[in-house]
Amino acid sequence: MPILPEDLPSKPCLVGVEHDGRRGLVLWSGGRLAQLASGLDGLLRLTTADMRNALQSRADELDPARCELLAPAESQEVWAAGVTYLRSRAARMEESSESDVYARVYEAERPELFFKAAGWRVVGHGGKVGVRGDSTWNVPEPELAVLTNSRGEVVAYACGNDMSSRSIEGENPLYLPQAKVYDRSCAIGPAAVLAWEVDTSGAAITMRITRGGAPVFDGAASLSDMVRDPAELSGVLHSAYPLPAGAWLLTGTSLVPPPPYTAEAGDVVNIEIEGVGRLVNTVAVVPHSGARARPRL
Repeated sequence: MPILPEDLPSKPCLVGVEHDGRRGLVLWSGGRLAQLASGLDGLLRLTTADMRNALQSRADELDPARCELLAPAESQEVWAAGVTYLRSRAARMEESSESDVYARVYEAERPELFFKAAGWRVVGHGGKVGVRGDSTWNVPEPELAVLTNSRGEVVAYACGNDMSSRSIEGENPLYLPQAKVYDRSCAIGPAAVLAWEVDTSGAAITMRITRGGAPVFDGAASLSDMVRDPAELSGVLHSAYPLPAGAWLLTGTSLVPPPPYTAEAGDVVNIEIEGVGRLVNTVAVVPHSGARARPRL
């Protein structure tokens, strides 16, 4: 979608764009878009100190009206943490036939981390997020998205949407990858707000869902309710898994639309985090081929 200044955060941030047919990364600061000498992959190979210095070197200014807004992701992997809020623990227990699994991980020494998406699959602000065609219960999950460099240092934040099939995961916790990883299941945006420009520790997070223009869910929470520190979660992700171009980590949700709500095509999901921005996406159905792999009993 074309860039509108009102879609971008007020704080300095990294913005994924397409300009004159080429994809790139720009810095939004002081109401201006400035080209950068390096893409996101290159920046995230640097230390935080070197990255801050590199952001001082800018090329020509771009006209937002001539740029298309993209997700702030290149070759980064996207991972996610689960059961980091009490409400998430309760919701996962309600949906699952193995509820004690979620009760234990909430207080466990080791957090739950799982792969969510490849960077090229990430949906940006204004794009379409998906629900699986073979799922009967689907929800958006609003989350603080944390961007780290190759050294595991937190360098930016964004709004994240971890689209999930609660019906599939509820059948068996081992189905988590199928409930979480599918086409259009992850959105991040609208931009990556530089970590040294914002304090997210007590920020408010809200999610509003509308259908046909009418509200069907409206909720608010605080990131201070998270029981694990986002930087420490990122450190665990990097602890035994080199990420040379950094990574995005979705840090869990405390806003879960209760039954009977299930996401339907055309629903508009509006996620906002104080100081970080507003991510808006429309829901679409991801077709399923009908493939089966039944056991030979």
